[in-house]
Amino acid sequence: MLRRLLAAAVIALPLAAPAEEAAKPAPTIALISTLGDQLSIVKQRGKRARSVDDFSRRTLQVDPQLLNMAVLRGLDSALAAEEPASRRVMLRWSANPGLVEQMKNASFEARDALVLDALRERLTQIPQRAEWDRIEAILPRYAWETREGMPNRLGGIGIYVKPTGNQWELLDEDGIDRKQEYADPDQTTINPHTGEQQKDKAYVAPFISFERVTLDAKTLAVISRKPQFTHAKYSDPKSNSIDVIEQVSPAEIVTRLNTLVEQAAYRSVRGSVDVGPVKQVSK
Repeated sequence: MLRRLLAAAVIALPLAAPAEEAAKPAPTIALISTLGDQLSIVKQRGKRARSVDDFSRRTLQVDPQLLNMAVLRGLDSALAAEEPASRRVMLRWSANPGLVEQMKNASFEARDALVLDALRERLTQIPQRAEWDRIEAILPRYAWETREGMPNRLGGIGIYVKPTGNQWELLDEDGIDRKQEYADPDQTTINPHTGEQQKDKAYVAPFISFERVTLDAKTLAVISRKPQFTHAKYSDPKSNSIDVIEQVSPAEIVTRLNTLVEQAAYRSVRGSVDVGPVKQVSK
């Protein structure tokens, strides 16, 4: 009887985990942002004719590392919360002249693949990646559809300007005013000076459109992709400025865009979670 009880007790004991599983090393994750140095300025035109593009588009040259650093701060903070045991390695990105020229001549939809190919080519030249487990890369995304009062083809980072109302007469062949039929609905906007929300047709909207691409560090194969589009609409209902873009100073726009980019990178990992203090990334 005693032998049977001892045998049952031994069988009931949990099996010990193998030593290699118990001592599994923390992952090493390389972080990189490839947003580049082009800031898009998109402004809605008056609806004069179907042959005229509804939007004017131009680009401004900005500090190539300013917004990339904001992305890295948000990404690093999110991964520190999500995988606290992980070791993160920050990588600096700068587009070569050849890629910049290719991007200018490529179709809007082809640009995503161009940036990914250029990133992979750059990563193959880094022997240290043999010591990494995976790479988390933020790449600009260009193929977006119209959503939430924002136009389509908003690629990378930029500012969308929606002027007040319709600046052009819309009379049909019978002389009937059709402006109300083409009027855009009011959007929820934020007062840049008070933080209060209101409804308005005119606003200045910093935006970022990107994709978080996870790569295997050894093979550079794509493990997963997660698109992200984030924006915020600002307007001041008490402003006397005729042009809505004058309601928010350039310095305020840059500050808000910087914060928006950091929060978007954080949320690409952790979802809609409030961003807490993040550590600084050395330049």
